[in-house]
Amino acid sequence: MALMICGHPRSGTTLLQQLCDGHPELGVTNELGNFTHLNRFYPAYAHHLLDRWQRVQGGWAFDVAYAGEKESLRANNLRFVLRHLGHLLQRGLGRVTVPRLEAAYRRSFPQARILGDKWPHYLFILDRFIDDPGLIHLVIYRDGRDVTSSFLKQVRTTWRDAPWVGKIDTAEKIAQRWVRGIDIMERYADKVYIMRYETLMQQPREELNRLAAWLAVDPAGFDSAMIRPTSIGKYQTGLTEAELETVMAIAGPTLARLGYL
Repeated sequence: MALMICGHPRSGTTLLQQLCDGHPELGVTNELGNFTHLNRFYPAYAHHLLDRWQRVQGGWAFDVAYAGEKESLRANNLRFVLRHLGHLLQRGLGRVTVPRLEAAYRRSFPQARILGDKWPHYLFILDRFIDDPGLIHLVIYRDGRDVTSSFLKQVRTTWRDAPWVGKIDTAEKIAQRWVRGIDIMERYADKVYIMRYETLMQQPREELNRLAAWLAVDPAGFDSAMIRPTSIGKYQTGLTEAELETVMAIAGPTLARLGYL
């Protein structure tokens, strides 16, 4: 069984990955993106992972165990990818299936019982994986107004030079994509585990206990001290009046249905 963590960007997927990877029974990589090429033959899968490294390089750590080593992050990411591909290659050039991935992961995370990857964009391609019996899916969602506010802040600072940024750089584009992500989540609600960001912030112990029960792991393994409920409602200062009106025009019905209004 492999775990896939996803949700619209700026919805809490990174926090969820850190909580899970910090649990002694879990090993979860950070946006390795390795599930996107499931069931491809090994050469295509390897090409994809090397391309993933080429685009990420030292942007973040695939394995958060070395996230603090900024000066060597690029090399560590490549080392992790090559080691992972080497473990996979030991089982031949055939299709990369969930059991093969799990076996390779286990070489990197030998103590973990459940292994997986976090990448927000898995949400938008869930139809590819939803019926794979070897995968379980954890989706987190957040108030679309706060998502838009946080996303715009990143677009205007950290992400401003990213080659894709022009595709989703306005309140309108972000709100439309958020609604699409919620629609996908609700379509597969009977096949995924859904967490609400605000509930996790306000009732961390209860939510982590519930998650532990679903994963069948010890709830004490989750460090609830990592959760600081200071990011709810920031759209009130992060969005202009015009941006908020745009978000409400697009996402208002969805926000109301989810109980945010």
